[in-house]
Amino acid sequence: GMNPFRMLSAPLIALLRPHRIALCAAAGGLLLYTLAGFFLVPYLARSQLQSYVAETLHRKVAVGDIRFNPFTFEASVSRFALTEADDAPLVAFRHLYVNAQLASLWQRAVVLKEVQLAAPDIDLVIAKDGSVNLARLAPPAQEPQPEPQAAPPRIRIGMLDVYEGRIGLTDQTLPRPFTAALQPVRFTLTDFKTDSGYRNAYDFAGTTTSGERLEWNGGFTVQPLGSTGRFSVQGLKMATLDSYLYESLPFRLASGDATVSGSYSFALTPALALDVTLPSIQVRDLSFAERNGKAAAPVTIPGIEAHDVTFSYGKRAVALQRLDVQGARVDVAREADGSISLMRLFGKKPVSDGSGPESTESGNSPSGSIARVDTPPVAATQASTEPQQAQQGPASAAADASAWHVGIGTIQLTDASIKAQDRGISPATQFELAPVQLTVNGWSTDRAATLQLDTDITIDKHARLTGKGEVRLEPLSTQLAIALSDFELPVLQPYIESTTALTLHSGRLGVTGNLSYAAAPDKAPPLKFTGAVQIADLRTSDRLVHQDFVKWRNVAITGIDFTRNPDRLGIDRIVARQPYASVVISKNQTLNVSSVLNPGGAAAAPANKDEAASERPGAQPPLPIRIKTVQLIDGSANFADYSIDPAFATGILGLNGTVVGLSSDPASRAQVKLDGKVDKYAPVDITGTVNLLAATKYTDLSMNFRNMELTTFNPYSGKFAGYNISKGKLSTELRYKVENRRLDAAHHIVVDNLEFGEKTDSKDAAPIPLKLAVALLKDRRGVIDLNLPVNGTLDDPQFRLGPIIWKAVLGLLTKAVTAPFAALGALFGGGEELAYVDFPAGSAELAPMQAEKLGTLSKALVERPQLRLNVPLTVVSAQDSEALARAALAAKVPTSTEQPLDEGEKRKRVLAYEKLYKELMKSAPQYPPETKTQKGVDPDAQLEFLENSLLQQLRPDDAALTVLAQQRARAVQDALLANTELSPERVFITAERAEGQPQDEAVRMEMKLE
Repeated sequence: GMNPFRMLSAPLIALLRPHRIALCAAAGGLLLYTLAGFFLVPYLARSQLQSYVAETLHRKVAVGDIRFNPFTFEASVSRFALTEADDAPLVAFRHLYVNAQLASLWQRAVVLKEVQLAAPDIDLVIAKDGSVNLARLAPPAQEPQPEPQAAPPRIRIGMLDVYEGRIGLTDQTLPRPFTAALQPVRFTLTDFKTDSGYRNAYDFAGTTTSGERLEWNGGFTVQPLGSTGRFSVQGLKMATLDSYLYESLPFRLASGDATVSGSYSFALTPALALDVTLPSIQVRDLSFAERNGKAAAPVTIPGIEAHDVTFSYGKRAVALQRLDVQGARVDVAREADGSISLMRLFGKKPVSDGSGPESTESGNSPSGSIARVDTPPVAATQASTEPQQAQQGPASAAADASAWHVGIGTIQLTDASIKAQDRGISPATQFELAPVQLTVNGWSTDRAATLQLDTDITIDKHARLTGKGEVRLEPLSTQLAIALSDFELPVLQPYIESTTALTLHSGRLGVTGNLSYAAAPDKAPPLKFTGAVQIADLRTSDRLVHQDFVKWRNVAITGIDFTRNPDRLGIDRIVARQPYASVVISKNQTLNVSSVLNPGGAAAAPANKDEAASERPGAQPPLPIRIKTVQLIDGSANFADYSIDPAFATGILGLNGTVVGLSSDPASRAQVKLDGKVDKYAPVDITGTVNLLAATKYTDLSMNFRNMELTTFNPYSGKFAGYNISKGKLSTELRYKVENRRLDAAHHIVVDNLEFGEKTDSKDAAPIPLKLAVALLKDRRGVIDLNLPVNGTLDDPQFRLGPIIWKAVLGLLTKAVTAPFAALGALFGGGEELAYVDFPAGSAELAPMQAEKLGTLSKALVERPQLRLNVPLTVVSAQDSEALARAALAAKVPTSTEQPLDEGEKRKRVLAYEKLYKELMKSAPQYPPETKTQKGVDPDAQLEFLENSLLQQLRPDDAALTVLAQQRARAVQDALLANTELSPERVFITAERAEGQPQDEAVRMEMKLE
């Protein structure tokens, strides 16, 4: 049958036969186009690429397949690798596919329908000199040719898809090279155009080898250059930042990761405008540790979150609405050398307290480190708030104008804890501050900014410290309301123990008030505190004697007003409830107050240190102090003296009263009114006017002690008096007046029924008959009433009140026992003459004057019932014997008292004497030759001879003298006992006869008291 194909082709061949040459040419051209497109283009592309890389870039390139479809305008390149001459990798990809549009020819634009890049691999290397390896791929610069300004080329890309990419980074500018990689990288760009104002959409994502993920999407315009979009960084490792900033950060970011997400807006019109909004920045498990240390991280922060962060490059501003820091933990210690452990975080060599500026190498200082990298805006603005900025002159105005502004609406620190150790003290102390809550509102780098501060801190689980107020940073000023409650003072024991012999067993401190500080203006005090302080349940003990030292139930100090510059302290009221103090004199005679507070034994300050300090040229004047009222409620004290054996101890109980108007002003006068009891039953009161804070200027105090048991003072009595006291009570009225360092003291001492007991063998006993002195002083009611004035100047280095008083007492007693009758006479009339009685020679008769004197003595003895009087048997043998002999002669031969005798009388007396002579001598007198003269017998000589002979013969014997002495003693005794109030048992006549003293014509009897 017929061939259908042939039937159809025959007319077609007939139609084309006239154009066969043109057709052949077209077919040949198509063949050449096809061959060139499929084979020549890839070959030329490979050849040109290899030549350019080798000759111009001096690098190496390896390319797999290059394909081009001249009909679809599709091109592809596979297994491309560009390397450095030393084979170091630069850029590589697995496959590149480009699909161009034929419309590029008539639209005068590069129109790409689709571009796909598979597995691109880019190695970005920043060399030590700061150059970037990829930047060196640009051809060498040519001479610039002036060209007319042309519009940028028009480019269209329907779809750009990059996937499975990798970007490697090596930074060799750091002392320790930093390497990182982002993989896989995905980037998508759809409907890209360079037309003016056209927004191109993009989407970028990548993940680092550490698992950190970066996502970035949005749109951008080429004309003008700008972009808006969103980005997020998930799980950014602090270790990554640390490895990059290894040499820049003095500390190590030991752990933590961050998540950041937000939006941005970028434009170049023509100035750079960049605005970033971050709804949230979260950092978890952040910790800081020493850069080269192996110790645990001293600072850990489980959570940090910044809310609503905005960044504006154009406005040069950073703002945070809120910054939350949760659960921060800080471990800090003061080391044994005085350094602070946290300073090691900053690469600083620890510096002891007070040793001056810290010496560090600039490379290790935080400022030096940060200076080697681009300073972030926040750091730059913080630097602008440094104090020295305030002193800068006008030259800094431009810098200030370009300074960044940083503001944070609220900074909140919650559930933080601080463990602080002090290893510089033994044993080491530890304080735990947990939880710590802190809120700061309105923080800003503005110079005039005032921030609000609110803090609440728990100390060692019990104490609580709160503070609320405002702080201005420049010039620095603050006003804070502070409150501290239940702070346990024993935690301070190691500090107290290192400088004192004091043990602090208990005590709770509380403080409430307002604290203000102002660096300016000059008229304002830089520091001021007003408020109250309270210390409850304080108890301290003396480690030297293991006894309570000072304690109280509560001391409340209210109305405190303290300022510095000018220095001033004012207190409205101090109330001490149940205060107790112990005053102890140790065996070596040192006072416990000095020994406890100054166990090292440093020299004590002079008593007048307040005046001495104020008088030294250039000396700091003492702090002016004013205390309106001090009140004591149920106070007590104990005094013990171990310097004597047995030890002495007594106590004061129930001490109550007030001191009103205390002031350090020398012209001030405080009113003192205190009362209490010594050993429960002896009331004591202290009243008067005193300047206690400058006591040597003015003091006028009266102290009254009543009904004190003298047996309490037995240790002192045994030592200084030589006797123990068996009973007795003491009452005193003491007044001390000091004016301008001059003391005038009066001591009115009343002792009731003092009785001494056993004698002691004390070497310190007063060398006087003490019992006699007491008997002389004690009246008929058993009372000793003394007045002892003491005066002197406090500037006398030998002035010590206690020894002066004892010396006055001893002087009084010594004077009494040395001249006891004078002491009695001073009290009852008369004087030392009460000690003796004068008798006529040979007589026992009392003259009226002597009898009167004995009456006075009897009255004195009645008033001094413990005195006993010894009346001696007294004669003066010579005078009394002659007087008695003359009396006997006169009795036997009465004579006329007329003088002179005439011759007849003389003769009669001679005859009478001769008769008596014969009776006594039993013989006639044998006159001596001198009785005879030439004229005859001398009657005067005869009378003298006879009288002397008779007196000698009539001279009394010893028994007669004893009788005379007894008669005299009885006469005195009778005269004394004529006063019926005087007990006979108290007047003693001695058994032994004593020789008296001749006193003119009389014989003097010396009596004795005991």
